[in-house]
Amino acid sequence: MAVYLIQHITTNKTAIELAIAFYSKLQLTLFKKCINCWVDYKKNSVFYLIKAIDKKDIKKLYHKSINLQPYKISSVNSHLAYAFFKSEQQLKVIQSEFNYNFHEHSILFLAKAFNKKLLLCKLKKHKAQETLLYKKTIIQNLIHSYGGSQIETKEKAFIASFPSLKKAFDCSVSIQKRLNKKIDCFPVKIILHPYDYNQENNSLHSTISKLNELLYFIKTKKQLIISSQIANSNTYSKYTDFKHNNVCFRLNPEAENFLLSLLSTISKNYQNPNFNIPNIASMMMMCKTKLYRNCKATTGKSINQIVKEFRLLKSIKSITVGTSDINQTSIEVGFNSSSYFSNCFKKKFGISPTTLQKQQEELNIPYYI
Repeated sequence: MAVYLIQHITTNKTAIELAIAFYSKLQLTLFKKCINCWVDYKKNSVFYLIKAIDKKDIKKLYHKSINLQPYKISSVNSHLAYAFFKSEQQLKVIQSEFNYNFHEHSILFLAKAFNKKLLLCKLKKHKAQETLLYKKTIIQNLIHSYGGSQIETKEKAFIASFPSLKKAFDCSVSIQKRLNKKIDCFPVKIILHPYDYNQENNSLHSTISKLNELLYFIKTKKQLIISSQIANSNTYSKYTDFKHNNVCFRLNPEAENFLLSLLSTISKNYQNPNFNIPNIASMMMMCKTKLYRNCKATTGKSINQIVKEFRLLKSIKSITVGTSDINQTSIEVGFNSSSYFSNCFKKKFGISPTTLQKQQEELNIPYYI
């Protein structure tokens, strides 16, 4: 089976997204035959690498597509195709080493969608897969086109580093614009935070985990969040257009520090079913009234809601990637009753833990994208 390079030359960004969406659909039916897809936004071109018997086989894929036809289909030597991707990976390694030596600070980008209800309930199975593939392709291509480098961690989210705040900011805005145009593509929240290339892996994983939690609980309707360290920096003040841009929410130091401290306290104790508000107030050295007010101001939720949702979020990972049964999971995340846990879970996400577990096994859809 030969490898073919398919090129689409488009006239605008909408046409680019149409070509990307078409590639996402091909991935559902062709699986491993689709090798890769990348976009040249400057030239409005989209490229695919696909395995096929011949050119006629590829043209058949476009029979039902009225608005899309390939500009050019070229045969590619399979060994050269493999060598190309191998060299590209090696180049990224070299670039990362160069950046490590010469750029002390960068911007950490973390993107995640939290609306499980839309993903697992309101979307049909094949539609959910198509939506996820579309979103993944858009985000990965834009990260690459703006000079970002993806970071692989155990945390289930899109994580990347950018050499400058402007590139990270522009990439984030572009992602939001493109995804928000697609009706069935539920919102993705993004947070930008300083990133030190000299940071140890354990410290980096800890930072990413905290940002992931902060991203979920922070009170804002805006999908792009700027950490207080960036918002108060000299670098940020240079870009005056950022301050007047309504697309982002800038954290203030007091709110950010309080929420990080609160989530850290909960993270260390949520598995204890007897963990309560007086415990939290004592550990954070503040009265219950102040604790409640700060929680409402920063998250829009009560302290009891935060603890409950924290436990429910932790349970999702156990249900979808773990080996524990539902009863065991409810105990592991601090619930005294498995039936109460199931009721809370369904009320929050619109689906029972048991159904989620079955759907995950059937669809094999990453729950975090």
